[in-house]
Amino acid sequence: MARLALKLAIVAAALWATGIAGWLALGFKNWEWHERLTLEVETPTGTISRGSVVAVKAGTTPKWLPGEGAGGMGSKTIGEASFVEVSPGKYLFALLGNELDRTLTIFLPEIEDTKDKAAELETLRETRDVPRKKYPLLVTFLDIAEPRTVQKVDPDNLAASFGPGVILKRITLEITDDGVTKGGIGAVLGWLNDPAVMENPGWSSLPIESRRAIGALLSHFPDSKGLRE
Repeated sequence: MARLALKLAIVAAALWATGIAGWLALGFKNWEWHERLTLEVETPTGTISRGSVVAVKAGTTPKWLPGEGAGGMGSKTIGEASFVEVSPGKYLFALLGNELDRTLTIFLPEIEDTKDKAAELETLRETRDVPRKKYPLLVTFLDIAEPRTVQKVDPDNLAASFGPGVILKRITLEITDDGVTKGGIGAVLGWLNDPAVMENPGWSSLPIESRRAIGALLSHFPDSKGLRE
């Protein structure tokens, strides 16, 4: 343990001394891009669509670092889930998940190396359809004011959740220069800022399905102290 701590301390000192150039020389690489996931839904009154922009920050660590993840690629998503109001007071949400995997799969399939794909995505500006097997988890709230009423939505049968004539036409993913979407989810789900819901004991009393869905609505929670799972 002491030897590992000494090695990490030496690495930290080297990085501090050499700056960005040192990070690259030691095998650390980072990329970032913005992407918009858009839900397009056909309803009896016409087609509606809406999406949210998130930032995806991807990076690799050198193989010489200790730990199982050394040499691999990790990522962090910053933003909020895409959603669309299908009918008054009835919303379809596409929960955040492994955004990096979905994006690397959809874009630049001719490039095999994931690091090369990530580098290209920083400058690429393009929109692609999301294939069915890469759809995010879709949910709705039977009562938008009650977090306990979260329900999974079958992308092949939106009518079961929203009524006859409602069909998911497609989901698209766009690499964009637009800024990260902020505040949309909070404006619809007012209880996200309610301590009675988001802090214990209210949070711990919610069904696990509700907590998992809420946790995937935002890449970060509003200011709260509740336990997360």
